[in-house]
Amino acid sequence: MKKTATVESPQKTFSFNSAYAGSDTKRATQSWNVSSSNADGAILPALKTLRDRTRDLERNNPIARGALKAMLSGVVGSGLRPRAAIDRDMLGLSEEQAQAWQNRAEQEFRVWSESTYSDYMGEMNFFSLQKLAYYSQKTSGDCFALLPYDPRPGAPYDLRVQLIEADRVCNKDDAGDTDEIAGGIERDKDGKPVAIYIRTPHPGATYFSMLNTMPTWKRVPIFGARTGRRNIIHLKDVDRIGQSRGVPVLTPIIETLKQIGRYSEAELAAAVVNSMLSVFVKRPIEGPSGMELPWLDEYEKRGEAPPWENPLRFKLGNGTWIDGAPGEDLNVITAARPSSQFDPFQTAMIKQIGMALRLPMEILIQLFQSSYSASKAAFLAAQKTFEAERDAFDFYFNQPIWEAWITEAVIKERLSAPGYLTNPAIRFYYSGAYWQTSEQNQIDETKEATAANLRVEYGFSTRAREAAKITGMSYADIVAAQAKEKELAAKSGLLHGNAMNGTAKVAAAALEVRPGRARRAKADV
Repeated sequence: MKKTATVESPQKTFSFNSAYAGSDTKRATQSWNVSSSNADGAILPALKTLRDRTRDLERNNPIARGALKAMLSGVVGSGLRPRAAIDRDMLGLSEEQAQAWQNRAEQEFRVWSESTYSDYMGEMNFFSLQKLAYYSQKTSGDCFALLPYDPRPGAPYDLRVQLIEADRVCNKDDAGDTDEIAGGIERDKDGKPVAIYIRTPHPGATYFSMLNTMPTWKRVPIFGARTGRRNIIHLKDVDRIGQSRGVPVLTPIIETLKQIGRYSEAELAAAVVNSMLSVFVKRPIEGPSGMELPWLDEYEKRGEAPPWENPLRFKLGNGTWIDGAPGEDLNVITAARPSSQFDPFQTAMIKQIGMALRLPMEILIQLFQSSYSASKAAFLAAQKTFEAERDAFDFYFNQPIWEAWITEAVIKERLSAPGYLTNPAIRFYYSGAYWQTSEQNQIDETKEATAANLRVEYGFSTRAREAAKITGMSYADIVAAQAKEKELAAKSGLLHGNAMNGTAKVAAAALEVRPGRARRAKADV
């Protein structure tokens, strides 16, 4: 008998039938057993296994690695660079003063970010650290960054970025999780994170490294007790309230990726075997009337085993010849590989993977065989995912580092910002910035440029925004560079800009004489 629960409301009555989604007797759901737990209870016990399996897929599964690299390229690209955007009205600055301050800040930041001064290890620049931090977050579930001051001879700034792999943040003495400390994150009585515990050495360090060094844990407060300065950046995707640690982005599709990998390996092995001379030997069990075969005596007299009893005798290979004994037959095996269903099945699985990662299949496999409109739609869908990911990465990683760097620049008087160190509001007004990635790939550059011109012409965008989207450069830099090019061209007696020189005019005239060729060229585009 079906049980029905009724909930009364002022507007209408809702009826929930327990024989369906909530049923434990319906055939489709009777074996669907789940448990109820908080975010940490559901994630932390399996987190190490999820990390290890994701890293194995990243190293050995081409689909997994391609998906992760596609996300890295779309979100971070060659690096996200800041464009200072201070609030000049609230700071009481003129447009010229604000622009001069922004240019100065960007130039100073380049001194720090484009050198290894930004890396605590002294090996990477800031943009390489961005890529490593984002990639580590996606493969490990989260990534930590410390912001220590580390003075070095010749370095104009002391701020450093020290990346900490997720495995190293764990409970002190490998103790179990509690309400106060879980997953290496310490919380106060209100549940707010206040510190992390960093293990040295890495839990997965080599045997000899662990043998010679007993593990130690360092407690690092997230904010400084005296100044309130941020010491810790924690990159993670949060899907549940109270979630202490992040999970790898491939978590929902780990099993799918592993099975696809096994299927691909089986198809590849079958195809390789099928390309060789594949045979098996069919032999009689015994001679007539149960007597042994007389030709076996010849091998016994010589003290040799028959060739068919030597396991190394029969080996598949290109053009392999197999000696058979009298009375034995050789039967050829045909594997019929690769299967005609292999590619459609793999394509269907990749579509599911794309849904989990919010990426179109074309982006995942880097193959565009549809029309311009379909390819453009795939790019736009991926761009929404990339922009959301980039906004989160900028907020949690880039912006805190930018603010920490500005603070040191003001303290060292390399930037002038009256009131910055004493007034939090003024600090906020000076710290504004947006982050630009490298230029976007264009499917049809002519159409993209035309669309950009129309947006500017009708007031839907600005030249600065469109220049950043198409080229990755600032509009001010482009104008300055064009002015220099125009000046140089004038000194050299060359035309500049939209005017064509003699060679271009001749080529255009020749194209006009052959309209059929022009139409074909336009159709190809």
